[in-house]
Amino acid sequence: MLRVRWLLVLLVLALGAGCASSGTLGPNGYTQAEAKYEVRYSDPANSRFLPEDWVLDNYKYDAPKKDWQEKKGDSYRATRYLDEDGDGTISSSETHEENLYDLRFVNARDNAVIWVKVHPLSLGAVKRDLDVVFENYADGLEGTGLFEQSSLFGTVDLKTRHFTTFASDKKPTTVGPLSAIRGTIEVADVEKLRLDQTHRDGKGVLVFARIAYLVPAGVTFKEASWPVVTDPRDGKPALKRTGLLVIGYWADAARFDSHVPDFEALLSRIVIPPGAVPDNNAPATPSTAPPVALPPAALPATPAPSALPPAPAPAPAPAPAPAPAALAPSASGVPAKLSAPSK
Repeated sequence: MLRVRWLLVLLVLALGAGCASSGTLGPNGYTQAEAKYEVRYSDPANSRFLPEDWVLDNYKYDAPKKDWQEKKGDSYRATRYLDEDGDGTISSSETHEENLYDLRFVNARDNAVIWVKVHPLSLGAVKRDLDVVFENYADGLEGTGLFEQSSLFGTVDLKTRHFTTFASDKKPTTVGPLSAIRGTIEVADVEKLRLDQTHRDGKGVLVFARIAYLVPAGVTFKEASWPVVTDPRDGKPALKRTGLLVIGYWADAARFDSHVPDFEALLSRIVIPPGAVPDNNAPATPSTAPPVALPPAALPATPAPSALPPAPAPAPAPAPAPAPAALAPSASGVPAKLSAPSK
């Protein structure tokens, strides 16, 4: 079982009740199943989100059905354990299998990764300041442990390393109408850092924003703590939940700058519908403390998601590069647990 450590309090529950699919690919791009946010193609004629070097890694093309389908292997699915009601125990109704990514793009030349994911939040975490979410994520990436690569929540062990994290450039931003926070995280092997204070192994940019989505209320909705609204899609009662939208980019430090324009372009094509704006959408207000290297703590680091492909052909699976894992938010600040499905 892989414990998610406030590392992204961030990155999955195919939202809410564990839906079978996180979204669909259509003529204009991707539409997420619950929040209904869209990521538009940069080249609709060729169904491309990014330049040709990027491969859409978490989807495969089914030629007989002429359709794109999400991958279901252990590297793409996990189980989320989230204490929804804050009673200190995880019931069967608080355990859901879900996809690890909404979209995950991998660069075929250098294994850089760009990913997008909506994670559920517990009621206790909804009001947590976004700059605190960012700091908790950065803090969770450091220490002595397994610096893993492959998928988010993947478990491809490289070797035990002692590394530290530097968080910087944290500032308020927006994703369409959503208030958000954006920051940069750098990871450096401590032994290499002793020889060269400028050494960095990897570097990433993360954008966090709260986002609203609807899930069926169920028979006990009158006892629910989330607001109950009428779902405009079917006229039935639904719970208006708040999740965490995570948009990230991770690369080898030496190659990081080369793909920033691709990340910015994808970010600009994310469309947020009015219904996805949460009630708690106050502007992020990060602290003004100068960037510092965060103190090491024992924790297995996991990689960040990968990149995107051209449309009508199955994406190749490039070997991923070391990157921190994206994780899921927990009920209180203590991380929710995610585990890969048993084989």
